[in-house]
Amino acid sequence: MSESFTFPNTVIEIRNALDQEIDSAGRVTPVRLPRWTRAQYSDPGILSMARMGSGVRLRFRSSATELVLNLRITRIFVVGLHTELAPAPYQLKINDKFEQVQWADKGNRLGITLNKPDLPAEELVEGESEQLVFTNLAQGMKDIEIWLPASTSSALESISANAQILEPNPIAKKKWVHYGSSISQCGETSAPASIWPVHAAEILNLDIFNLGLAGQCHLDGFVARTIAEIPTDYITLKLGINVLNADSMRERAFVPAIHNFLDIIRAAQPVTPIMVISPIWCPFHEETPGPSLLRDAAFTSEVRTSEFSVGALTLKRVRILLQEAIAKRDDPHLSYLDGLSLFDQSDAADLPDNLHPNDAGYQRMGKRFAALVGQDMKA
Repeated sequence: MSESFTFPNTVIEIRNALDQEIDSAGRVTPVRLPRWTRAQYSDPGILSMARMGSGVRLRFRSSATELVLNLRITRIFVVGLHTELAPAPYQLKINDKFEQVQWADKGNRLGITLNKPDLPAEELVEGESEQLVFTNLAQGMKDIEIWLPASTSSALESISANAQILEPNPIAKKKWVHYGSSISQCGETSAPASIWPVHAAEILNLDIFNLGLAGQCHLDGFVARTIAEIPTDYITLKLGINVLNADSMRERAFVPAIHNFLDIIRAAQPVTPIMVISPIWCPFHEETPGPSLLRDAAFTSEVRTSEFSVGALTLKRVRILLQEAIAKRDDPHLSYLDGLSLFDQSDAADLPDNLHPNDAGYQRMGKRFAALVGQDMKA
């Protein structure tokens, strides 16, 4: 018996989206931040990134050997950095094992122009809906997940199968909530399984909720409150790089912001383990403050005069401030991980734009993180 569902429906679970948008055509777009947060945004890019599907997946059970997903995608790109948009990868996971990838490339294109005197500008070019077909699935009843791309929003129309579609089994794994920047959203990956928190979660057998928000990791209070409201077993916060990218804080504001963010989470989750992760290696911000500038299809920065450098943050200083803040809190459930242990100068060959790792770099980060946390987070 074949079966088909449009979205929204009560059978197929959209995992790790806290909101859904329904457009005029009835398509459903998962959103990773709850709707109440929108009243507090200062930048429309926050919502754009929350719509991106990093770590979001569709879950159900079926004995189907063929699946068809109809959707309209919106791929994001930075004008002047990406000359050609890669297709968006959608990956099947069958009985907890990642398998085949299908690619979408006919949808909308969202261009972001940086280096504006005000907020980054966005321009949407509309495309078409399309159909992704997954074939040759194994026989028999199975747990099925379709993982969405890291830097693509997915307006879901319908899903059909050549067998009945049933509600998914409950997830028995421990839950891990991760917050970070584009280096946690991992838009450069060729498949959802390569997103470094996803890759680490697979090794550690955890249920990951990825709040990597490209360009938008600024210790916003609404994100802290969102994390505080999610029942979870582990929390990791990868902080610092976006503060330099946008030059959004100096030392005076950064240190209290760290404490405020942690205070909000701790008020709701007093004993949940929290790990703060400092930035990975970035050649142009190790000793030079932000903002990040786009030059010749790569990121860089410019040296300031001494008068304008007072209190300005560098990555070396950020790592020190994060360690100091954690040490002062006297919290036995709070820990620190040096981001250089995940990706440092020796990995520079996998940093093609001087800021973001490539697919191999992200996978290495996931493996290293899983090895470093060891039994502390392993299920």
